[in-house]
Amino acid sequence: MRPLQLSRAVWVVPPLLFGPAVVYAQADSGAPASAELIAQARAQLRARQLDSAAVLLRRVTDAPARSPAERVQAWVLLGIVNFYSASDSAASDAFRQAFSLDPGLDVAGLDGFDPEIARLAGEARAAVGVGDSTGLRRVAVRPAVATLYDCLTKCADSVVPPQFVLFPYQMVLDGVVLPARRAHVFVALQAVVDQDGLVEPETVRLLSSTAVGVVAQIERALPQARFRPGVARGVPVRTRVQLRFDFEAEGTGLIRYTYRVLAR
Repeated sequence: MRPLQLSRAVWVVPPLLFGPAVVYAQADSGAPASAELIAQARAQLRARQLDSAAVLLRRVTDAPARSPAERVQAWVLLGIVNFYSASDSAASDAFRQAFSLDPGLDVAGLDGFDPEIARLAGEARAAVGVGDSTGLRRVAVRPAVATLYDCLTKCADSVVPPQFVLFPYQMVLDGVVLPARRAHVFVALQAVVDQDGLVEPETVRLLSSTAVGVVAQIERALPQARFRPGVARGVPVRTRVQLRFDFEAEGTGLIRYTYRVLAR
């Protein structure tokens, strides 16, 4: 068993908003919440109780009824646990499972635990073909066939703004995101969400930010986000909106983040 060197890397549980994630959560309503199991596993990891952490995480990874975002987070944490308690191959398998569920997963920061973990995750990413970035190319070449509606301040009366359905799980570092012990910071971006509920990457612009070192990470993840597209007179349309990400410290070494579309 490798010695576990705890780092300042913090795993956060983004809230599940609506859509498929709600359906999965309701289907699993008789079991402990995934966020609760993951939080308990994280505590066991900090306490170096690796076997207990693995058992808790398996209750999330091995339950198809739980949401994909939660299972992705559990698989990555299980990869870390397996690295210290089992073998490189077990860790690699867990990372491959995570990338299979979420090809847009950003695992920057794993070297905060051990550089070897980051290497294994990189190899797992390559093994499932994530480096191909097919989805990103598809977004870039899609023709803009819908009229663009500006919802940066307020949508036209006939337009319903888009809403987040999914944002890829992110690992963040507390000292990077929350400078000088600040308890709350934010990032505000503008972007165009197309009629298919995808961000047009070339339209992303930073509006303002009090966070440090996380803006580029969010911008990289946005092409993998999914939205309920804006609607005008019952038809999906392209909309320019403001996207806000809030990061907040909750207790020792714990950060939670939320994300929303700011439009009326």
